[in-house]
Amino acid sequence: MNRRTFLAVLGALATSTLPRATGVFAVTVAPGAGAKIIKGVSKEIYISLGKQRLWAYLDGAVITTFLISSGEETRGTKTGNFRVQSKYPEAWSDVWQLRMPYWMGIYNVGRVENGIHAMPLKKSGRQVRWPVGIPASFGCVVANTTEAASLYRWAPLGTPVYIRW
Repeated sequence: MNRRTFLAVLGALATSTLPRATGVFAVTVAPGAGAKIIKGVSKEIYISLGKQRLWAYLDGAVITTFLISSGEETRGTKTGNFRVQSKYPEAWSDVWQLRMPYWMGIYNVGRVENGIHAMPLKKSGRQVRWPVGIPASFGCVVANTTEAASLYRWAPLGTPVYIRW
């Protein structure tokens, strides 16, 4: 399946009325770093900082994977088990003066959140072009716009997010 077809399927899954899983699935070895996914529900997100990659699971099966850019060395992305705690079509960073499309907040850093989002935009609307596949962000997990938009539509509030090295 090519990328365009896959993203169309992912978009369709996001708007479908699939029944929610009632049980918990266990994945003995998660992709990337070999870390265990502790507890799951029908939708989960796994991020490997070492591989700079994100995987989305539906009922224990990988439905998409794509490159991301996590926090650069001095502003690393935190590892741990989180949940999508906020969602906004676009968030604004006062600190960095950036617009962040398809925002999904996953954990707090002081009084602000770090999250998953599309490539940020400057006030002017010009897109910032960080390279995906290497740490380059200010701590968030950044994806290309197409992937971030599909993930945003697919993942509801409360979706588990596992970040490992």
